[in-house]
Amino acid sequence: MPYIQISIAKKLSNDEKNKLQMELATQIDVIPGKNIGNTTITIIDGLTMYSNGEPRNGAFFDIRLYKESPEDAKKAYSEKVFVIMEDVLSIPPNCVQINFTEQPVWASGGNFMN
Repeated sequence: MPYIQISIAKKLSNDEKNKLQMELATQIDVIPGKNIGNTTITIIDGLTMYSNGEPRNGAFFDIRLYKESPEDAKKAYSEKVFVIMEDVLSIPPNCVQINFTEQPVWASGGNFMN
């Protein structure tokens, strides 16, 4: 049950948003137990972002996962995210940050899981 929130400086068209979310969701299966069917993605675009005191055309990913996932799987997904961002939105890896948070409990679909 991954939840991915993407904050992006660039304003995106609906086609760009759809392509981005599809690419991210179809690649999440490198993390065991995660797939397009159990992933929720939120895209917040057109934000003002700064780095080193200067405006930046970048992106920040807040990726929340239910339970711990293997480090090598998170690394593999990160590498895919960097490529997707460059291919889909022309945002280079040095302008993308990714944060993974692993949750010990999760509630979804009327169920509480721990």
